[in-house]
Amino acid sequence: MNTTRALIESALLTAIAVVLVLVSIYVPIFYFIGLFMWPLPIALIQIKHGYKYSFISLIATTIIVLLFTDPYTALGFAITNGILGIVLGIMIKRKESAINTIFVMIIINIISVTISIKIFGLIAGQDYIKLILDEFYNSIDTAKSFYEKLGIQKDLYENALKSIPPKEMLMMLIPFAIFSHGFISAMITYILAKNIYSRFGIELDDIPKFSNWYIPIKLAISIMFIVLIGYIASYFKIKNADAILLNSMYLMLVVFAVNGLAALSFWFDKQGISKSLKVVLLVFAFVFLGNILFLIGVADYSLNLRKLDKSRIRHSPK
Repeated sequence: MNTTRALIESALLTAIAVVLVLVSIYVPIFYFIGLFMWPLPIALIQIKHGYKYSFISLIATTIIVLLFTDPYTALGFAITNGILGIVLGIMIKRKESAINTIFVMIIINIISVTISIKIFGLIAGQDYIKLILDEFYNSIDTAKSFYEKLGIQKDLYENALKSIPPKEMLMMLIPFAIFSHGFISAMITYILAKNIYSRFGIELDDIPKFSNWYIPIKLAISIMFIVLIGYIASYFKIKNADAILLNSMYLMLVVFAVNGLAALSFWFDKQGISKSLKVVLLVFAFVFLGNILFLIGVADYSLNLRKLDKSRIRHSPK
């Protein structure tokens, strides 16, 4: 009876996974929503019925998606979202904390996306990222030509196009982009899983309130160490040193800016500012005041202004 039930439930969840993938692909408006939901059916199978059924579901979903799409899409689903779903299911079944679960999901995201890029590059016979960027910059040149034919003044579109970084710089920032994708994807997928799985009686650990986010000492030291390595590599003109330094600098900037944003949110809460106004102010600050947020984040970390890092309070001199 248990085997029959497991087969039926796994089949239904596999069908849902296939529908999610196909609807996301063929109905563009649902793409980004579906993208973060793809791992959830397989994760639920892993939680309820274990490795055997989750792997069978992953294989079945990949084959069916391949029949309706192409090898790139099917392999991309299997390597990134399918494996991520199984890992998410494992972490939930072990009742891991939200922080640990999201951290592992970020690592899996980074590894799986990197593998996908390498595999697609081998299939295409050339650098997959370079191919995408070439198409992107070709489209910019096409847009310029189109605007010129319409007689639009150059000043109206040149300034906007100048804000787009050079292709060489974007190529160097691919590792940072993959990390950012991994973090955002893990956060959104976990939030969706928490809200959806609660309907099945599966409770996930709460993500700490944004105002209470802070940079642990180990994370800060790790980032500073990577930046130092980047500077040393750049000084000795080691291969790819500029890319290491650029990515480490962007990582440090974003991490401390987010910490500054959390500190600002903490202060807004203390002032009793309404939630809607707080969101507007935080979005404005993140978009237009990134450098100031970075400085706030550095100050908050250095002085432990919010007193959230209990280990530093415990070890501080009396």
